[in-house]
Amino acid sequence: MGSKVNAREAASEGVPEALAAGDHGLAIEILLAEHGDYIYGYCRRLLGNPIEAEDVAQTVFTQALQDLGSLTDVHAAQAWLRGIARHRCLDRLRARRRDFQIINHDDLRLLIDRQSVVGHADRDPRVERALDECMDCLDARSRQLLVLRYHDGLSFEEISRLTSDTPGALRVRLTRALPALRRCLERKGVRP
Repeated sequence: MGSKVNAREAASEGVPEALAAGDHGLAIEILLAEHGDYIYGYCRRLLGNPIEAEDVAQTVFTQALQDLGSLTDVHAAQAWLRGIARHRCLDRLRARRRDFQIINHDDLRLLIDRQSVVGHADRDPRVERALDECMDCLDARSRQLLVLRYHDGLSFEEISRLTSDTPGALRVRLTRALPALRRCLERKGVRP
């Protein structure tokens, strides 16, 4: 793990140098190499769709390139990128509610068959896959709530402002979603 931390620190050190040289493209390449898998995984869990997650993750780094001047602390780059990702995922979820789309049978099969290959080096990829599969079994609003609450650590009031659901409704949805998620994980041999 020590070499991983040193590599991350070296990569992080390259961002200020690239910014100082005015090479924003290099700075984004470094951030993408360092945080791309994490941002994709975050989007994948929030959206429940690997194709949309890939699209939104690309949008995140495109926006990051445009807003690179607002990155004040390179060591907080992951949180900065996650904030961008959260807003872009919520935009996508809102658009999904507005735009009803018909998916043909072949596209649906591709969506179902494609699995997430992104995992963290320190976590068991089988557990990551089981979590993704179980999150996919939840409705979009429950999935969104779980990610915002437990991954981002947002309060019910903060989530309420993002989703327009009342904090009470969010609490009820959470009390229904957690047992369903636990049962699904247990069926897959994962003890939460």
